[in-house]
Amino acid sequence: MDPNEVAAAMGLRIVGPTRHGESASTFEVRTADGADAVLKVSEGAPVDPDAHLLLDCIIGPGYPAVIPTEGWSTTDGTRYELQARLPGEPVEQIAAAHLAPVRALNEMQRGAAMEHLAGHTWLDDMIRTVVEGADGYCEHDAMQRHSDATRAMLDRLVTIAGAARDARVPIRDVVHYDFSPYNILAEGDRITGVVDWGGVRAGDASFDLVTLAFYTYDLGVRDELLAMTRGRTPPRAIALYAAHMTLRQVDWSLRHQTETDAEWFMGIGDALLGHVAG
Repeated sequence: MDPNEVAAAMGLRIVGPTRHGESASTFEVRTADGADAVLKVSEGAPVDPDAHLLLDCIIGPGYPAVIPTEGWSTTDGTRYELQARLPGEPVEQIAAAHLAPVRALNEMQRGAAMEHLAGHTWLDDMIRTVVEGADGYCEHDAMQRHSDATRAMLDRLVTIAGAARDARVPIRDVVHYDFSPYNILAEGDRITGVVDWGGVRAGDASFDLVTLAFYTYDLGVRDELLAMTRGRTPPRAIALYAAHMTLRQVDWSLRHQTETDAEWFMGIGDALLGHVAG
């Protein structure tokens, strides 16, 4: 379904696209009563029945996120999500001033999932995304075809993932799963919101810190983010998470962006893996 049709059916007016959305069409919209909101539309994405339950686990204690007012659903193969517009703009790059708020958010995610929502397959699922690939992301074909360098990197990533088997990691944290700077809103140094929870799951919240570290190009700030995982997650699992993010982004860049983007993220991944995996 066309996003305009979805908006019209819901009594919304599309104001314009939001910034940085890549995996789905995301729009600034205005409701019939004049309130600002965000509408996200994508094709055929599965609905996770536990998503709202996991968000409930952290929003109640004060986490700056919003449960979509219309929920996640599917209409004619189209998934749509409507939520109130949170204040602030994407931070784009995490700065030293953001480290304390990020730590506080990550702490609120720790152990927050109710026991029956625990991610008992979290580690196996993470290993599988690297060793076998996933549906629509972390795919192998583009890296296998592109060059000797990308093939060698893919082999390295698979080896790192295999070494993480049987690591002991948390399984009751609430994990955003796409905790990039573009999904973190801020006003100055104050973080005002975290958005785009479509991939939320239970597992190890250190994964979100590694995700943020991958997209943080100030190495001092990056290393502080990684230091937040110490005592929480064993180093070989941190290396697994870094391998996942490298595969996820390089694969995406090869299929949807430019060769320059792919080379940039190959370098980012190489530097991060060198730091966490040696």
